[in-house]
Amino acid sequence: MMEAGWEDNFLISLPAVMQNVKAPLPFVLVFLISLCLLSCTRSSEGNRDGKRPPFTPIAGIDFYEVRRAFDNGLSFDTLGFQQEPIWHINFTNDDSVKIHSLSGDSMLHYAIYYDQDSIFYFGREWFRVIDLERDSLMLQRLTVQNLRVKEARSNVYMKFYSARFIEDSLETTVDELRKPHRQDSVFILNMVDRTNRNPANFDSLFSARNPVSFVSKSTTITVKEHALKEGQGMSRTSAYQYLYPEFDIVINKAFKDFYYPFSVFVDQYGKMTVAKFITSPEFEESRRKVLQGIVDVYLENLLEIKPGSTLGFPHNTLVMLYVKGIQ
Repeated sequence: MMEAGWEDNFLISLPAVMQNVKAPLPFVLVFLISLCLLSCTRSSEGNRDGKRPPFTPIAGIDFYEVRRAFDNGLSFDTLGFQQEPIWHINFTNDDSVKIHSLSGDSMLHYAIYYDQDSIFYFGREWFRVIDLERDSLMLQRLTVQNLRVKEARSNVYMKFYSARFIEDSLETTVDELRKPHRQDSVFILNMVDRTNRNPANFDSLFSARNPVSFVSKSTTITVKEHALKEGQGMSRTSAYQYLYPEFDIVINKAFKDFYYPFSVFVDQYGKMTVAKFITSPEFEESRRKVLQGIVDVYLENLLEIKPGSTLGFPHNTLVMLYVKGIQ
């Protein structure tokens, strides 16, 4: 049974961490000082016997993450963010684990740091072990902010199955198990229906997992993903691109030189309507007409527009555009 309830503050256990540290002394001192300052909260159930959950009994077993979901059982939230199961792990002993790197397509080694009450740090994340078996694992992902575990945001659970269990007992594949569940589809379908019925309502909007696509149909216009300023990408997660889609558009042979940043609603059919922009109140009406004219005359005629969709359902979304006209 998955639990999100947490009570009672406790201090990270220094001796427990020191038993697992295998790093240069300066790094150890910095790391341990940080841990000593870190205050977490303990599960009301926890490890009542106080013993550390052992990884040695499952050492050498390949485990694949098959489901990552919030504590309500859904893998999507109301913003359109999707929790995706991507981890492949293999514990080598109680003190180390190998985690598959998608970018390098290789298994990387990480040390395991143990505190207490089933709390571990590895792979640059904090976890609580909920269930530990030879065929399956359940981990609770902990969110740490300002050196404290945030109870409200530590609500993500990761389910793993062993390769043997998937192939021999379930007789299926990792890719098949990782597909969204029926409750995800029902949830998304309800959100799709709501935003499509209220296409100009910001409160009903949510981001498309497969964002809006613009393809040029003419050499007169070019479109590409918005270029980030130096350093901006460092603070943005991999989900930022589909949660907040932005595009740079250049129109050649325009009626005049101009540059307008503005957002548009793109409905389920690909029809665009100007949403928000910045200007003085007295010019708002005239500016909206100009921007909608640019959308209607240039963008909708010169671009092939594919609406955003989630789980195969097209729906209304919000897109930020940076449109430059060259006379």
